[in-house]
Amino acid sequence: MKTGYPAMASVAPPGGEGPLERGPERGKDQAARGPLSLSALPEETPLLRPVRDMIGGAHGPGGVDGAGLRAPLFVAGGTPLREAAARMAGAGASACLVHAPGGPAGPGSPPGVDAPLLPAGILTERDVVRALAEHGPGAAALPVEAAMTAALVTVREDELLFEGLSRMVRHAIRRLVVVAAGGVVRGMLEERDLLAAGADNPVQLVADMAAAPDGAACRPLLERARRVMARCVEQGVPARGVGRLGAELHDHLLARLAHLAVASMPLPPPAPFGMAVLGSQARRELFLAADQDAAMVISEASGDVPPEQVADYFERLAARLAALQAEAGVPDCPHGVVPRNPAWRMTLPAWRADLAAMLRAPDAQGVLRCSMLADARGVDDGWDLVVRLRALLTDMVRAAPLMLRCMAREATRFAPPLGVFGALVVERAGTDRTARATLDLKKGGLFPLMHGVRTLTLDTGATAHDTAGRIAQLRGAGVLSEARAADLGEAMEHLLGLRARAQAAAVRSGAAPDDRVRPDDLSGMERERLKQCFKVVADFQDMLRRRYSLHLMV
Repeated sequence: MKTGYPAMASVAPPGGEGPLERGPERGKDQAARGPLSLSALPEETPLLRPVRDMIGGAHGPGGVDGAGLRAPLFVAGGTPLREAAARMAGAGASACLVHAPGGPAGPGSPPGVDAPLLPAGILTERDVVRALAEHGPGAAALPVEAAMTAALVTVREDELLFEGLSRMVRHAIRRLVVVAAGGVVRGMLEERDLLAAGADNPVQLVADMAAAPDGAACRPLLERARRVMARCVEQGVPARGVGRLGAELHDHLLARLAHLAVASMPLPPPAPFGMAVLGSQARRELFLAADQDAAMVISEASGDVPPEQVADYFERLAARLAALQAEAGVPDCPHGVVPRNPAWRMTLPAWRADLAAMLRAPDAQGVLRCSMLADARGVDDGWDLVVRLRALLTDMVRAAPLMLRCMAREATRFAPPLGVFGALVVERAGTDRTARATLDLKKGGLFPLMHGVRTLTLDTGATAHDTAGRIAQLRGAGVLSEARAADLGEAMEHLLGLRARAQAAAVRSGAAPDDRVRPDDLSGMERERLKQCFKVVADFQDMLRRRYSLHLMV
C-alpha cells in the first residue's frame, strides 16, 4: 500500500448491462404479486435509461428531465494554463478536454471542425488548483498538458446512466467523457447530471469517505452506502450492477480505514503491503448481508528490518485496522477471515509456502482457503502484491488436480431445494408451524453456481473476478456451451435479484437481511422461473460430477 488516498488500482471499466426483464405479469396474476415481485418495481427508473437520452434523441432536446449534456470545451495541449482557465471561466465549465498539438480543435472551434476522437487528457478545476499549489505564480504560464490528467474514464452513449454512476464511484471522479461507438466525443457526463436523473449521490459519498477523520465518522457513511444500495434495488437496477456498486463503495471505505490505521502507527510500514478483499466483495457481487472478508499480503522487501519486527508491526497494524472497522460498524467475519488473524496476514513467501502445504494434502479448511484466495482482489494495492498472490495460486492449483476435484465436490455438496416432482422445498423456523416458509437462495442456488464456476476458472486459468465475467471466459474457452453459459448467467441474475430485493425489503422493515426468500412473496410466474433456475444449477452440478469423476471420490 502506498501513502495518499485514493490510490485505487487501475481497472478496466465494466461492460454495460441491460435492465431487468419484466415478465407480462398483469391481469389475473397482478393480484397475486407480492412485495418482491418484479411487477411491483417502478415502471420507469431514470438511471436505467441510456446515456444518449441525456444528449437528446428519443426524449427530445434536453434529454432526461430536460437536462441535456453541454458540449465539452476543448483546448490545445500547448495552451497556457492561464488562458485555459480563462476559457473555462468564460464558458462556465468546470473542466475542458485537451487534444494533442495539431489535432482537431473540437466543439467551440471554427465551424466545420468535428469533435476529435478520445482526447489526450482532461483539465479540471482541481488540476488548476493543484498546479498553483505546486508551482505558485509560475503555474499560469505552464502548458495545459503539464497539468492535465491523462487517464480518461469514458462511458459509451449506449450504456446506462447507472453504468456512468458506478464508474464515477469506482474511480472517485465527478465527470466522464461520453463517446460514440467510433470513439468520437459526444459530451461530458457530470455528477450533477446523474443527480438530475434522480440518482442518490454515491460520488459525494466516496469523497466523504476520503475525508473521514476516524472510524466513528465512517459509521454514518456505511449506513448511507447501504441506503444507496437498497434504493438502487428498489428502483430495479440490475442485481449485478447493485453488487458492483456496493463492492466499489466498500472498497473505498476499506482503503480509507487502512490509511487511517497506517497514519495512527508511530512509524511508517517497514515493507510494502496490499489489502485483499475476498468473497462477494472481491467478485463485486456485494449485497446487504455479506461478510466483510479480507486478507493482508506483505512484501518480503523489508530492507534491514528484522523479520520479527516486520511481523510485530503488521500485527499491531491489523489490530488497529480491526478497531477502526469496529468503530465504523463494519461487521466482523465470524469465521476469522480478517487480517487480524495471522493465517490471513502473511508475507508473499509465507503465502507461497502455505499454498504448497495446502495443495499437498487438501482438507476442508484448505479447500475453503483456496476458494477464497481464488477471488482475492487488491484494494489500494500499489505494488500488485495481491495480483502476484492470485497468479501464484492459479499456477499452483492447476498442477494440483486433487484440490480441483475437492473444490468441485464442494460445489455439489448442497442440492437445490427441489422436490421429486420439481416443487420448491421450503423450511420453517424451528418447530413453529405458524412461521412463514422460506428457502435459502445462497445454499441451494448461488453457492453451487458461483463456486462451481470458480473451480472451472482455476482449472482453465481464466482471469475474470466476477462470476458473469468468468462464465463468459469459460464459454469462450469452450468449457461451457453457449446454451449452458446463457442458462447459468440468467439463473445467477434472477437469484441475485431475488436475494437483493428480499434484503432491501428486510432493511426497510428494520429486520436483519439474510439469504432467504419467502416463495409466497413472489408471483406465480416468478416462482416458476425460480424452479427453472434451480434446475439449471442441478444440471450444472451433474456436469461437474462428470468432469471431475466425483463418483470415484470417497
